Amino acid sequence: MTAPVSSAPPTSYVIRPALGLLAGLGITALIVGPGIIIATLGMLRGIDATTFRPSPANFVVYLAINAVGAFAGGFATARVTAGRSFYTVFLLALVLFMSAMVTVLRAHDPAQAGPRWYTVGLAVVVLTASLTGGFMERRREAGR
Repeated sequence: MTAPVSSAPPTSYVIRPALGLLAGLGITALIVGPGIIIATLGMLRGIDATTFRPSPANFVVYLAINAVGAFAGGFATARVTAGRSFYTVFLLALVLFMSAMVTVLRAHDPAQAGPRWYTVGLAVVVLTASLTGGFMERRREAGR
């Protein structure tokens, strides 16, 4: 006699969105981390590192780097989860937004977190950039 065959749960419904979310977070981190380090090292040329205070122009560069990273992360998440709902891209945007909002809500020392406009702007930028990246990929996919 053979044992009854039980069907395995559909793992692709769980694994593909999880991999898409991890890919989006990883790509965002791979762009933002080295980008911020390189930009900061470029800003430190000829300045003592112990007395360095970023200027508003420096914060704008940081916002642009975060926007590019979040856009690429949203694009990658939408690409991996092609043919599925937009939920995973929303989840990526929510994760990035909430991680940026932590500094807005819990900043005890404003000198370490940056000016208020930067911390709030960072939360808005990563939210809109990741959603825009996901939307652009879904629109590109639908156009094919």
